[in-house]
Amino acid sequence: MLYFFLFCGLFVGSHAMTVNTDTNALPFPWDKIRLPETVKPQHYDLLVHPNLTSLTFTGVVQILIELEQDTRAIILHSKNLQISKAQLLGPRHPQHLQISESEAYEQIALFSDGFTFERGNHVVHLEFYANLSDSFHGFYKGRYTTNSGEVRMMASTQFEPTHARAAFPCFDEPAFKANFTIRVRRESRHISISNMPKLRTVEMADGLLEDQFDTTVKMSTYLVAFIISDLQSISKKSQHGVEISVYTVPEKISQAEYALNTAVTLLDFYDDYFDIPYPLPKHDLAAIPDFQSGAMENWGLSTYRESGLLFDPEKSSSSDKLGITKVIAHELAHQWFGNLVTMQWWNDLWLNEGFAKFMEYVSVSITHPELQVDDYFLEKCFTAMSVDSLTSSHPVSTPVENPAEISEMFDDVSYRKGACILNMLRDFLTPEAFKYGIIHYLKTHSYQNTVNAHLWESLTNVSYHSRLLCMFSSP
Repeated sequence: MLYFFLFCGLFVGSHAMTVNTDTNALPFPWDKIRLPETVKPQHYDLLVHPNLTSLTFTGVVQILIELEQDTRAIILHSKNLQISKAQLLGPRHPQHLQISESEAYEQIALFSDGFTFERGNHVVHLEFYANLSDSFHGFYKGRYTTNSGEVRMMASTQFEPTHARAAFPCFDEPAFKANFTIRVRRESRHISISNMPKLRTVEMADGLLEDQFDTTVKMSTYLVAFIISDLQSISKKSQHGVEISVYTVPEKISQAEYALNTAVTLLDFYDDYFDIPYPLPKHDLAAIPDFQSGAMENWGLSTYRESGLLFDPEKSSSSDKLGITKVIAHELAHQWFGNLVTMQWWNDLWLNEGFAKFMEYVSVSITHPELQVDDYFLEKCFTAMSVDSLTSSHPVSTPVENPAEISEMFDDVSYRKGACILNMLRDFLTPEAFKYGIIHYLKTHSYQNTVNAHLWESLTNVSYHSRLLCMFSSP
């Protein structure tokens, strides 16, 4: 990390080179929906500044990239962003870079006629602006009404599966993992939270405040998150020393206690079950008034519908308690299955969602036996079988390419059928062997990306060794 900031500090002055941002004059130099594999992001330094009055935002991103071979163009994702300034920082880069855009593929290309970018490290600097989205995806605006009738605005993120590119230019595919250092500018009446703990708040000359967050672990773009709002929180430390907080609108903070205690219990359970400590110093759970998805597993900052997180002891039912417990269990399981180990591409989404759905029942049945969650698992398998019998069904691993096809993968086949397959594997291998197999899978591929074969290898190896042990221990 020190290298990155020294590099930027050395060349951001007189050697910075402005890019021509005329996007209409040049043909696009790439004809595939997937990005080239020879350009890899290493680190993002991201600054975002939402304006909750004009409902717009501005941003600056510097991306440290590694070129594995010489290339004529640097291709990355951008969607609905107006890029006002673009530079490549470095003493030997050409003076006149240009940008070409492919709206169909949601990509931009940085290049210069007759120039080749040499193999090695480079830093891309992009400044941009856009409207806050009203689609509940990307970096979007939200609102809620207080008991007195006052309407209050907020801004939050939902990047899975392909919407980080609508918040900042990036390499928006799960295999392009990188570290992120995030800064958020805001008014004093708001707070901001992100994936990592806040290191400091700096007062700017214009009266705004800038929250500067610690650098993340290596992760995919769809797990990046930041929220600017007036939410309030309650906090508690887990037995393993992780600071856990639940955020909600101020008038509902009394409904956050059950979620907080449940998250503490479940995070401690997963720490012990997977034999891999949760790698971040904190985890926030935020109840978002305007939230389309059921919940989202952003690393260190999971987001939820209010009904999926808040529990009112005077009004909520036992069914509500079960549902909240399962949703929290699902998103916290993702901190290992999905975040620590991520599928290589969206065709293997079930490696994320099937495991998280399966671990809902494993964890809740042990940590909250009074909820009798096992009674519901067989019902979910029958539901999955019913969907799977339709002619429109698909295998748990199915080729997908464009964002529309990727979104279709978030269905009962990936979630429930995937969970039922894992349950059958556990019954076949025995719970002990299955547990050792998934621990081996997680430890072997931590901070990396996987395909189906990696899971089968881990379970096969454990099964083989278990059979050998049984053979040699038999009388």
